[in-house]
Order: sequence, then C-alpha cells, then structure tokens
Amino acid sequence: MKVRLISAVVFMLITVPAVLLGNIYFDIYLGVITVLGLKELFDLYKKNNGFDNNLIYILSYISSLIILLSDEELLSSICLSFLLLFIPLVFYENNNYNYDNAVNIFGNTLLVSIPFYVLRVVRINSLYVIIYLFLITILTDTFAFIIGKNFGKNKLIERVSPNKTIEGSIGGSIIGTIIPSLFYLFMVDPGESIFLILLFTLILSIIGQLGDLVFSSIKRYLKIKDFSNIMPGHGGILDRFDSIILVSIAYTIIKTLFL
Repeated sequence: MKVRLISAVVFMLITVPAVLLGNIYFDIYLGVITVLGLKELFDLYKKNNGFDNNLIYILSYISSLIILLSDEELLSSICLSFLLLFIPLVFYENNNYNYDNAVNIFGNTLLVSIPFYVLRVVRINSLYVIIYLFLITILTDTFAFIIGKNFGKNKLIERVSPNKTIEGSIGGSIIGTIIPSLFYLFMVDPGESIFLILLFTLILSIIGQLGDLVFSSIKRYLKIKDFSNIMPGHGGILDRFDSIILVSIAYTIIKTLFL
C-alpha cells in the first residue's frame, strides 16, 4: 500500500504541473507518455512473437511523436507513419520483418498516439476541458472501486475483470457524472444545457469504464496482470491511461457533433 501511494504521489507531481503549464511542458510530458506506452506494447509483442527489430521500433516511436505533434496535419502524419512502417517491407526477408509485423506495429502506433494527440488538442483549446475529462475518469474509477469494494455483490463482466461489480460501476458513474458536470457548467460553459451536459458526462463516464475493460481484456488475452511495472503498485502507462484514452476520443466526437 505504501509503494502504491508513493507511486501515485510521484505520478501526480509530474502530471499536474504538466497539465497546468501546458505548451511545451505538456508536449514533452505527452511525448514521454506516448513512447513509454508504445514500448509497453512492443515489449509484449517481442515477448509473445519473438519480433526484435530495433530499427522498426525506433521508426514507430518517431511516427508516434510526429502524429502527437502534428497539429492540423493529422492525416498527413498518419500517412507518413504508414510509409515509414510499410516501405521497409521491401528491404527485409519475411522472417525479419513481414506484413503481419507491419500491421501490428502500425496499429499499435495509432492506438497509442492518436488518443494522446487528442488530449494535446484538448489542452491547447482549454485547460478546464482537460481537467473536466480527467475528473470524469478519476472520480468514476475511484468511486467504482470504493463502492464496489464496500457494497458490490454482482459481478459486472467477470471473465474480463473479476473484481468489478455492477454496484460499483453504477456508483462510480453517478459520482463521475455529477461532479464533473458541475465543474463543466461553472468553469467551461455556464450557458450550456444542464440536461445535455449531464447526459454527455454520463456517456463519457460509461465509456471510461469501457476503456478500462477493453484494456483489461487485452491483458487477459496476453495473460498478464499489468502492461509494465513502471509505476509500482499501479502497473504501466497504459494501465493508468486506459480510461482517458477512450474518453478523449469520445469527447472529440461529442464535441464535434453536439456541443
């Protein structure tokens, strides 16, 4: 418990200033997070498939950073990443780098870099919105754990995450909806419809829990407990950012279509 608490404090001491300061500080923070998250996937891929080509991995890291920092040129950056990871197929024998390797690495590159690109865009546009998104995921996760531990009796999806309960999920979403919605209405857009914000925040809270379950299902498929041990007691980068990854994508869709 002590190690877990120390890890959480260190994580917050790094994350909170980066979010508040924004600009190059947040860019550097996201760049490190993106590369570390991608490395977690590649370490597992290397372990499970035996693929060990440092040049290709480096090209993927470069591609992920190009996507992260692409601003309005996201599509061009994705296309460049495609070229960087598929053109090398010409120069390698199949046993060193093949189509399956390229698809897996390209997919992992997009899986990690695009959500963090979205977070970067959100932070550029508004400090308060990114705080709102983090509030949704943190409060939902925290109170789902607390309520589930104390009152949970019915399993949510036991085969994916044995410890999660329906009671915890509902309780987490209630708290993870009400408080962030109030924050949004006071700090982001006081003129927005209360009903709409409550509805969209509830949707984001649910999607945050689905994000957690998606990455839990990936870990169960890979037969691992955590993606890494970079944060003792908490796991890896992807273990900590699993909810916000889907929430950031979903918020962008909602913002574009409805807000």
